[in-house]
Amino acid sequence: MKSNASLKKIAGLLENAQSVLIFPHINVDGDALGSAAALCRVLRNMKKDAWILLEGEIPSYISFMDTEFCTEDANCITQPDICLCVDCNEESRMPKRADKYRAGKVRLCIDHHVTEDGFGDYYYIDGDEAATAQIIYKLILEMDADIDKTIAESIYIGISTDTGGFQYSNTSAKTHVIASKLFEKGIDHTGIMVRLHQTVPLKTVRLQAEILERMEVLADGRAAISYVSKEMLQELSASLDDAEGSVDLLRNIEGVEMAAFLKESDDSVRVSMRAKSFSDVYQIAAKFGGGGHAKAAGCTLRIPLKEAVEAVKQEIMAYWEKQGK
Repeated sequence: MKSNASLKKIAGLLENAQSVLIFPHINVDGDALGSAAALCRVLRNMKKDAWILLEGEIPSYISFMDTEFCTEDANCITQPDICLCVDCNEESRMPKRADKYRAGKVRLCIDHHVTEDGFGDYYYIDGDEAATAQIIYKLILEMDADIDKTIAESIYIGISTDTGGFQYSNTSAKTHVIASKLFEKGIDHTGIMVRLHQTVPLKTVRLQAEILERMEVLADGRAAISYVSKEMLQELSASLDDAEGSVDLLRNIEGVEMAAFLKESDDSVRVSMRAKSFSDVYQIAAKFGGGGHAKAAGCTLRIPLKEAVEAVKQEIMAYWEKQGK
């Protein structure tokens, strides 16, 4: 854990503030949005001026979530008492909003991705938590605030997405205890799971077939890598949202311990990496200035896709050569 403030301290700061602007990371996912939505609704219930400032569209697979207080208008609060980033602890993950974050009278950070340094005036970063949503749940309890069904579902979605539906190794007894408390609030568990894990558009299936066709297996079958290019998306009238979860397809192959998936956009290549049990993908992501956890990490490369694939392949093979020694 890296923190210069307790959750009690952060709760006190939020309780004494009148305006709070919440910053999830760019390319928002279920944990970032769920954490932000849950906390924002709690603050709204406390009669505070609270908004979630986004950068880019919400992916279709989580578009059913509570987005009532989401905006892309940085002037929704002119001079926020508090700017709080969730599931994010560096300005590179909110590039178009960094100036607004710095404009907060007090800057806070809550995350479960551990980095070398802290972030903000007060921060609470705990890599032992399966999801930032778990920390938000504890923070809400510290604030002695009510958790209604809507808030509970936001937290549950955050935890579910970052644990792969409670499958990943970051899932713990603590995770299940929190989930059981959320069930007591009447969450629609079946509906959430169907939307998150059992609803796949046909174009996504076709795109996944193309991704698997381009897959390479490395390190004597212990690693797999593939990619999606802009050309592939155009041919199938698909978007990067449709490639969501493709890294899991690669990791789930029998014998594969580590998977890497690259997504080409207009000016960069985003790399998502996953490990199954004993390998550490954070070591590879860190080589490219990325971050994350041992079992889930990523980075962004600003080089052509072909070069990016080769660069990641080389680091994967170097990793396994080192393991062999």
